[in-house]
Amino acid sequence: MGLLTRATALVGAVVAAAVIAGCGGSVADADRREPVATAPRPQTPFCAAAEANVEAIRPLNELLARGVVPPDELADTTAAVRSAGAAMVEAAPNEIRADVERTVRALDMQLDVLIANGGDAAAMNRDPELAAGLSSPEFAGAGDRVRAYVERTCTTTTATRR
Repeated sequence: MGLLTRATALVGAVVAAAVIAGCGGSVADADRREPVATAPRPQTPFCAAAEANVEAIRPLNELLARGVVPPDELADTTAAVRSAGAAMVEAAPNEIRADVERTVRALDMQLDVLIANGGDAAAMNRDPELAAGLSSPEFAGAGDRVRAYVERTCTTTTATRR
C-alpha cells in the first residue's frame, strides 16, 4: 500500500464529507428552491478528533513528499500523528471503537517502518511484514467501516430546501 494510504483514506473521509456537505447544485438545479443553512450539527469529540487526525497527517505527507526527511522533523511529525490517532481512539464511540483501534494500529505500523527507514516512504511498500499485517483479517474492512461512520456522522453542516 502507498504512502500512508489507509490512514489518509480513513481520515480523509472527514474532509470529503465536509466538501460534499458544502457543495452546491448544478445549473439544472437553478429552478429549485434556495437551500437554507440550518445550524451546524454540534461536533462530537470523535469528529473533532478525526479532523485533528487529518490535520496531523497532512504535514507528514508534505514532509515525505520533499524526499529528504530531517530526523528531528520526522520524529516531531510522527509523534503528532500518533497523538492524534490516540485521541481518535479515546473519543471513538463504542460502536466503532474496535475499528478505530485497528485503523490507528495500522497507521502506527506504517509509522514504525517509516521511522526505522529514516523517512523513506518507499520502504513501506517493500516491507513484507507490514504488507502481511495490513492485509490480515484483523485489519480488513476496519478502515472502510470507520470511513463510512465518519461520512455518516461527521458532516459539519446540514441544509434544508425552502
